[in-house]
Amino acid sequence: MPENEALAKKIKSLRKVMHETQFEFAENCGISIETLSLIERQKTNPQLGTLQKISAYTNLTVAELLEITTAEGDE
Repeated sequence: MPENEALAKKIKSLRKVMHETQFEFAENCGISIETLSLIERQKTNPQLGTLQKISAYTNLTVAELLEITTAEGDE
């Protein structure tokens, strides 16, 4: 899975686990809903500052956000 697709899915999954709309999640992270929407739809790669805001809100490090997990046996 390409890195931007994995990141988009991870961010969307985090938002869903937190039971938040795009509007709520974006507001709580301190980013625009437009930016969040573009990230989740893989239309843009987030800037470092955006990743830092998302990581601070979700209590994950930027490295954890960017971490790509592979299916067993894909190594």
